[in-house]
Amino acid sequence: MSHSHTSRRQALQHLASLTAGFSLWSLQHSAAWAQNPADNPQNCAPPPPPGPATPFQGGKIAVKPRKSAFALTDAEIASLTKGWQGLRDITAQNPNSPTGWLRQSYVHCWACGGGTDGQQGEEIHSSWWFPPWHRAYLFFLERALVKASGDPDLRLPYWDWSTQSPSTQTFPQIYASAGSALYDPLRNPANVKPGARIPAAFVGPKAMSIVLNSPTYALFGGVNTAIGGGSPGTLETIPHNHVHVWTGTDGSQAPNYGSDMGVLSTAARDPVFFAHHSNVDRMWSSWVAVDPSHTNPPDADWNGHAWNFYDENGVWTSMKVSDVVNSENLGYVYDSLATPPKPLRSAVRTAGASQPAPAENAALAHPAQPLVVLAAPQKRNLGTAPVTHKAALPEGFRKPLAALAANQSSRLYLLHIDDVTTPPDRSVSAKVYVNLPNANASTTTESPNFVGMISSVAKTTPANTAGHAAHHQAGIRYSFVIDEETARLIARDKAVTVTLVPVDSNGATPRRSQLNYGRITLTPLP
Repeated sequence: MSHSHTSRRQALQHLASLTAGFSLWSLQHSAAWAQNPADNPQNCAPPPPPGPATPFQGGKIAVKPRKSAFALTDAEIASLTKGWQGLRDITAQNPNSPTGWLRQSYVHCWACGGGTDGQQGEEIHSSWWFPPWHRAYLFFLERALVKASGDPDLRLPYWDWSTQSPSTQTFPQIYASAGSALYDPLRNPANVKPGARIPAAFVGPKAMSIVLNSPTYALFGGVNTAIGGGSPGTLETIPHNHVHVWTGTDGSQAPNYGSDMGVLSTAARDPVFFAHHSNVDRMWSSWVAVDPSHTNPPDADWNGHAWNFYDENGVWTSMKVSDVVNSENLGYVYDSLATPPKPLRSAVRTAGASQPAPAENAALAHPAQPLVVLAAPQKRNLGTAPVTHKAALPEGFRKPLAALAANQSSRLYLLHIDDVTTPPDRSVSAKVYVNLPNANASTTTESPNFVGMISSVAKTTPANTAGHAAHHQAGIRYSFVIDEETARLIARDKAVTVTLVPVDSNGATPRRSQLNYGRITLTPLP
């Protein structure tokens, strides 16, 4: 039997023989797991509501802190475990209950490509919906846990991989006991064992600084797809995607073909999904707090946009983006916020860069046309080896970039890689370096040459691609900030060199990769 057609039950059996301490008996005799749901749901649409959605009314829940998963007390762990066991029991009693563990996971499936029937809700990845939709989703799951546990003070913990510590950039072991309701067997056993650390490329100082110093919401959280097509923010492409795949696999790797966290259609079956996304949500609060210039979109079509969820009592409820912008409206705050490990903007420019004299303004005018590093329309394929593209720096770009490099201009630049397409059944990742043509998988990301990541998480397993081909990462734009340090490299070389380095879930050269891309350009930040 081929690997891509290995069933979920066979994957569990294979895991039993490879993972120390794994108890197949406990899984087979757990009522919730005995249902053995399919590797990819056929239909993950929400149950039909009885009528119109009830508008959400915020500010009525006592505000309590969300804490690090590594800092919970024994009582808090017990309460969280009881809540998850309650959701599993609901599913065991009624698999179609919208408040149970399985149907709660289908909510995420519905918003990220749908099931094998080809039906899906509004796509919330690679767009400006990514932060607010997930905040709303976590809220309703959190309230279900509160009800199931009987503990009104229960709040979702966060997996604080953003903290530069070997103790928090590892898998939170409260989720690792095979006898616990917090456990999920379909994880990468090598990565979730004690001491295995998430690669620095995904959560290290430079990675977290790129995310938290993103100068606009579009670069941090994603763009309005109604205007510019799909384009994810750094929050999604760097820590979010990679922690997903690091915890699981892309559905085609041994030993756990079709692991939950590594495939978006099943990721939310794993309770650690919500600890991961709680920190993703914390990063949004942190980004806003980092700099007064960091503001959410003022657009009415962002703030007024709404999604419907079943609440903990099974009431079909409508929640607007404006309802979730302030987490206190939802009954929680974070006990601490993340800060950039290193500034990407120089102290000189942050304090106010010296401005050129009026006579120099014309010479420093930013070019109206983009610098084309790689022309369209031909699409290129990135396999397992690095690929480099280079273009000479035209005169119109030299002085503005030199001024930025010398902190004499506050205008940043953006590197765009357009028309990126990845398959629906494979997670793909590539590091992006500027003016470092010999970069490879082992090259550090702690340098000004590293500007970010191209990445996607598989939506489905290889055996279940029907209905997904039209929905996954087609024609996506990836944008990377060129700051003072990187501009200095470009101005020095009088050329722009872009090197794409494919990597796997552990930051190494992948066994296989499939990523197509088109035009590459350099433009001033609008």
